[in-house]
Amino acid sequence: MVRINLLPVKVSKKKEAGKQQLILFAVLLLGGLVLNYAWAHQRSGVHKDLRAQVERKKAEIQQLERIIGEVKNIRTQQDELRKKLDVLDRLKAGRNGPVKMLDELATVTPKRLWLRKMEEKGGTTISFEGTAATIDDVSALMAALKTSHHFSNVELKKTAAVTAKVATATHRLVDFTINAAVTYAGPVDAAAAGGKPGTPPAPPAPAPR
Repeated sequence: MVRINLLPVKVSKKKEAGKQQLILFAVLLLGGLVLNYAWAHQRSGVHKDLRAQVERKKAEIQQLERIIGEVKNIRTQQDELRKKLDVLDRLKAGRNGPVKMLDELATVTPKRLWLRKMEEKGGTTISFEGTAATIDDVSALMAALKTSHHFSNVELKKTAAVTAKVATATHRLVDFTINAAVTYAGPVDAAAAGGKPGTPPAPPAPAPR
């Protein structure tokens, strides 16, 4: 009877199976490493994209902040320029206004009336002192002042009968004091500023002659 020793064949098969298992394990391990690397690389790319987007947004915000700052500076410069123009307008009105006011006053003053004194108070009120031939001339001056663009709230403060001797003749005259609110802006300036002339009070009753 022939006997065959199969032990070396079994051992060889076990070794072959062990090698295959090792190879399979190595393949699985390598595949896991590759997949892990690919996943990590993909996440790294996502993080880079996110960081790039964040940097772009920051740059856009900084640019917008610079633009906003420039706009604010422009508005500040416009406000300063507007204030300077307002000052120039006031200076111009202060320079030309009194001249126009005096010219108009000379035009509306009756011929038989003489102004001796004119006093400004606080830049808003003016007082006239003078002498007229009659109380009617004083009333005529007040009526003319009330229709003027430069005067308002005209008020007769005092009248007094006086006598004056001219050559050999004696004349009865009237001394008077008139107060009025004064503005040096003309009608064009008042309209541009949105001004509206006030309604003057009723003329006072003439004083006894």
